Amino acid sequence: MLSYGITDIQNKPSLIKSMDIGEIIDKRAHTTLGYFISSKYESYILPLIEQIDKEEKIKKLNKLKNHQDLEFAEIGVDDGIK
Repeated sequence: MLSYGITDIQNKPSLIKSMDIGEIIDKRAHTTLGYFISSKYESYILPLIEQIDKEEKIKKLNKLKNHQDLEFAEIGVDDGIK
């Protein structure tokens, strides 16, 4: 996979047309900003992205449910003490 600097892309936007898959980096900050994947690979990648999204949403919902269960349990315990 090739790496492309954000400044290079800003100076020469036609680079995106020639890219298939690439890492977008900020050379000054030495950080990866993201990845570019050409739309011709969309049919391969979209199901994976949707699956990951679904799994992340389920994890967030479970975490929220557990948190709410704990709050409910704490309220019940506090009410019994008073």
